[in-house]
Amino acid sequence: MGIYLDNAATTYVYPEVVEIMKQYHKNNFYNPSAGYTNSRRVKEDISAARKTIANIINAEPEEIFFTSGGTESDNWVCNDAMRKRGHIITTTIEHKAVLATLENYGRKTLVPPDEKGYVSPVKIRSAIRNDTVLVSVMTANNEIGTIQPVKKIGEMLVEYGILFHTDAVQAFSHIPIDVKEIHADMLSASAHKFHGPKGCGFLYLSKDAHVDPFIRGGGQESGKRAGTENVAGIMGMAYAAEISANRMKSEMEWLNKIKSYMTDRILKEIEDVRINGGEERLPNNMNFSFKDVDGSALLVMLEIEGIYGSGGSACNTGNKASYVLEEIKVPEDYIGGSVRLTTDSSMTMREAEYVVYKLKKCVDYLRKNK
Repeated sequence: MGIYLDNAATTYVYPEVVEIMKQYHKNNFYNPSAGYTNSRRVKEDISAARKTIANIINAEPEEIFFTSGGTESDNWVCNDAMRKRGHIITTTIEHKAVLATLENYGRKTLVPPDEKGYVSPVKIRSAIRNDTVLVSVMTANNEIGTIQPVKKIGEMLVEYGILFHTDAVQAFSHIPIDVKEIHADMLSASAHKFHGPKGCGFLYLSKDAHVDPFIRGGGQESGKRAGTENVAGIMGMAYAAEISANRMKSEMEWLNKIKSYMTDRILKEIEDVRINGGEERLPNNMNFSFKDVDGSALLVMLEIEGIYGSGGSACNTGNKASYVLEEIKVPEDYIGGSVRLTTDSSMTMREAEYVVYKLKKCVDYLRKNK
């Protein structure tokens, strides 16, 4: 398979998770809403999965709502705020699931980050109006990995009584998150970012959020998100979340070690390179820009060498330049040579050495053959 460095786009599914899901496809396939014993057992299993997720973020089980993933969860929050016709504050570097949903909504303020990718709580405060109903700031950016000061933002919003949503799709299971500590009213997550299945996620809605139903119909998910549950996906997600939570501390230590090693060598051994984002960043995220290098050509050359990285968010494939990198003012002669390398705990130091070696060779070749 080579060396996979695009874990921010998606992760492989843990083998244990695959086995759990098989059971719910093959043996425990019953509809949780039916009345017979086997169905009631499946419903109880879903309740147990809800409790597992809730415990990880210090929430109550009845505050966890299962969705198809982070995009749906973000849409649910944004659409609810728009229906209420209130003013919404978000940032210019949010995921497209937020920005595209709010694109044509007039009553919003987009707060830009600084050049490290941090969103200032002071700027959020200055954007608050009397009719502000929602502030949405991602826990960590999906392209540059910068971890936002969500605790300070959440604490501030408590003073104003404004709902706080955080898109934690990249952060959940990679760094500790306590919704009470950061004063989040809503939080989005997606299973395929933490070794669970694609097409499954959850939205945390605090009891005080009073968010309207997103999908109406049969009354599933306490009447807020109708439709027969994706049982296998939910069970797989909960198990992946549990495994990831148990491994988080050791994985953070290892990934930070790998990140420091690769970053130090790349910055020292390759000329005219910059790392994008702040010092407080996800342990598995590195985003580099190489001056006067074609990033697309670099990624092709790396793939030939068995290294799979990306130019940024998988959801922005086809775009000329990353809007996130533009917002943090990456210079024009650097921005075209940007690559995102996102690691996994299975990566070895020997693989890290190989990536640095090949990256140096490829950058040197592209610069000499412009």
